[in-house]
Amino acid sequence: MDADHAAARFAAIAVRRRLSLGVMHSAKPEDFALVLAAAARVFAPVREYRERDVNDLLRAWLADAGAMLDVDHVELRRWLVDTGVLARDGFGRAYALGTPRADVAAAIAALAPHDPAALARAACDDEAARRAERKARWAAGVSGAVET
Repeated sequence: MDADHAAARFAAIAVRRRLSLGVMHSAKPEDFALVLAAAARVFAPVREYRERDVNDLLRAWLADAGAMLDVDHVELRRWLVDTGVLARDGFGRAYALGTPRADVAAAIAALAPHDPAALARAACDDEAARRAERKARWAAGVSGAVET
């Protein structure tokens, strides 16, 4: 997947709502990898995080770029650990970027030139403008039909 395709696909995913990572994992593995790749971007390389810090970062991401997901920060953190994006120490108290599985690593590389949060915001803004335009056209048609 190239960078432009990854950016366009993530933007398309970003306007959706109530997506399940479990369903995406089974039915849309490319989308699943892109979403995890975007979430991985909140973590700095060569830094260790406490669990509380990971939770705070993931909550903030889910409220912004990850708003399309119907998961909480705990489920997202588990997926990130299970796919190797995050590595956890033996006590579950320290996290750092790990070695993600191949599909997620490819998605991370493809999204690297882009800011997923900016892509998500722009896509959602564009979608809101399209909806407002459709609503205005519909309202104009309805009022025109009543006047006739």
